[in-house]
Amino acid sequence: MTDTQVVAEWYNQNATLEHNRLNTCRLEFSVSLRIIDQCLGQLQQHTDQPLRILDLGGGTGRYAVELARKGHLVTLVDISSSELELAKSFAAESGVTLEAFVEADARTIQVDPEGRNQRSVFTTCTYDLILCQGPMYHLLEESERRRVLCACASMLRADGILAVAFVTHYAHLRDIAQRAPARLATEMDRFYREYLSSGRYTRNPSMASYHTKVEDVRGLFRKVDGLLRTPGSNAGLNLSRIVACEGFLGGGLAGKLGDLSPDEYEHWVDVVMQFAEDEALLGNADHLLAIAERRE
Repeated sequence: MTDTQVVAEWYNQNATLEHNRLNTCRLEFSVSLRIIDQCLGQLQQHTDQPLRILDLGGGTGRYAVELARKGHLVTLVDISSSELELAKSFAAESGVTLEAFVEADARTIQVDPEGRNQRSVFTTCTYDLILCQGPMYHLLEESERRRVLCACASMLRADGILAVAFVTHYAHLRDIAQRAPARLATEMDRFYREYLSSGRYTRNPSMASYHTKVEDVRGLFRKVDGLLRTPGSNAGLNLSRIVACEGFLGGGLAGKLGDLSPDEYEHWVDVVMQFAEDEALLGNADHLLAIAERRE
């Protein structure tokens, strides 16, 4: 099982680093936000009211603040108390108000039936959109990942959307190919053979991570959909899209885009978006964003 206290401690010690990461990894943020905006557009076809959004594992609030700026009702949940404190400051500096800041381990969320506990942010059929862009990076056991996705699905309203981020095997392999290429051979039997099979990156004791492949993401959602479709219930979770968050520019190839003017940069984002769902290019990304819809 994942030692989530280790995860929480790492983020508590590196909250500022994580807040600034999406400045450094600007393309990941931009592509993800555009996909989220598309989800918002789909949801707003059925209502003119602000959407209720849960940002689960949302860290320092980079996405939560952007969504609150658009007028939506956003609840931010994270395992790190330091990141939540930074998120409160960031929201205040940005001139927006979030519905709530909640410290919680996504793995242990208990979802209450709708209307039973008015103080709980974890209730059934509550949210139009749920972002889960952090937990899957660290949950080593498939049973843990399934549990979190099932909890998210139960908190979605009918036709609600779930956006889930994953880190790929390729991200780490590209990284060591550039920094320490001999490591693969010297540690193949000791570590990498099992890592390539399971995706469990436990080499660093201060931060366990989980890395995956496109086919494993699809398999995970099929299992979750099957778990949700219990006797007497037709509710399910339909995986509709998988997006390459860095497009064809994973492995640090987008680094110099941050030096461009806003207009020059947005032209690059436009082009990357054209190929972000190209099946042949999904492995070129470091992060994948899976989009699934709650179906009754």
